[in-house]
Amino acid sequence: MRRTCKHWLTGPILLLFFTIHGQDSLRNTPLTLDDVCRLAVENSIQLKLSRTGTQLAKQQAEITRLDALPELSTSFTYGYLSNADVWDPGLNHHQTAGLPHPLTLFSVQASETVFAGGRVNNAIRLSTLEEQIAFLRQEENVTDIKFLAIAGYLDIYRLLNQRNVYINNTVLARQRLKNILSLRRQGIVTLNDQLRTELVISDYELATRKIANGIVRQNTELNAILGLPDSARLTPDTSLLQQPPAVKTLEEFLAEAEHENHELRITGREKEVAATKLKILKGERLPELGIYAQSNLQRPFLYNLPPIDVYYNIWQAGVGVNYDISSIYRSPHKIKAGLIGLDFAQQQDSLQRQNLEVAVKNAFNKYLESQDELRTYRNDLRSAVENYRTVDKRYFNQLALLTDLIDATNTKTESEIKVANAEINTLYIYYQLLRTIGTL
Repeated sequence: MRRTCKHWLTGPILLLFFTIHGQDSLRNTPLTLDDVCRLAVENSIQLKLSRTGTQLAKQQAEITRLDALPELSTSFTYGYLSNADVWDPGLNHHQTAGLPHPLTLFSVQASETVFAGGRVNNAIRLSTLEEQIAFLRQEENVTDIKFLAIAGYLDIYRLLNQRNVYINNTVLARQRLKNILSLRRQGIVTLNDQLRTELVISDYELATRKIANGIVRQNTELNAILGLPDSARLTPDTSLLQQPPAVKTLEEFLAEAEHENHELRITGREKEVAATKLKILKGERLPELGIYAQSNLQRPFLYNLPPIDVYYNIWQAGVGVNYDISSIYRSPHKIKAGLIGLDFAQQQDSLQRQNLEVAVKNAFNKYLESQDELRTYRNDLRSAVENYRTVDKRYFNQLALLTDLIDATNTKTESEIKVANAEINTLYIYYQLLRTIGTL
């Protein structure tokens, strides 16, 4: 069963809210991840080009299939026939022979190739394979566009989480500054403590503004992919991180990649293309056999002296054999080139299988590593938060220096940023794994 980009994020689990600013209004339009993928696929210029290429390949295949049908042609000519000028062999005596002047020629001809060494059928097979390759490349481009949209969304989510971390820590720092100002009025702490805390707040606010600008840039890029207005603002639903993906075993992923990976399916078709081209080259050594029928109606009858102004008709039917004698010495070289092409396609297929196995194993290992990293950072965060609470109490009880509190604050902030990044990174690597397999 093919997996789409919704996988485990269905229904209300993941919502993207984008805001379109009008002159006097604010409208929010919810988008599921499926909607994001759909908009990306519908509005991608790259995919429009890919679809056009697929349509062209399909039309070329239709044209090639027509070669299996009989050839049928007709012609009609009506004109004026002049008199005949006649000279003797020495060109000394000239005379004019009168001819009937109205000229009418009408012919109908039909022919069909009965045997051509399989070249016609193999040419049709070749065009069908090229059509399938074009479609597979289009599917690969669709996967790439989906992953690009998902990556853009996750980048926005990552930045929003980072901004929330700095905003929350700014609130804590302002509360701490308020307490420090109270202690300073009591003469318990110095001006240095106040200034150091204000510097921390300033750094947090600057980081918040820089991240906000980054969010705007990421929204602009994602809006271009989705075909949304530049003013659209995407806000992910926080429940996204509460639904872990259903991960299969490595063996299951490898088996799935064997059937779903686009590049592997393309190299498989290219191997068939090389084999079909080789059959066409071998067929060139064989004669071509066909049947034909033809009827010609003409006026006047010129094979008489004097010509007779009458309509006459001649028809014929028979069998035609055509053999290219030069194929005796040309075909062996062409066939040798075809065999090399087939061997090259087979080697490409083997290399792609090897690269795919390595890529899937590495992607799966990287996903497990990201989960381990997330667990470690979450444990570190719990320790950093507990350390911050302890140092904060000690500071306001005059048992610790401000530098100790600032160090504890920075450690907690860094741990929160690491967790926020690791949570999104785990999702990103998971989708990267699905992209490698070909089931995104």
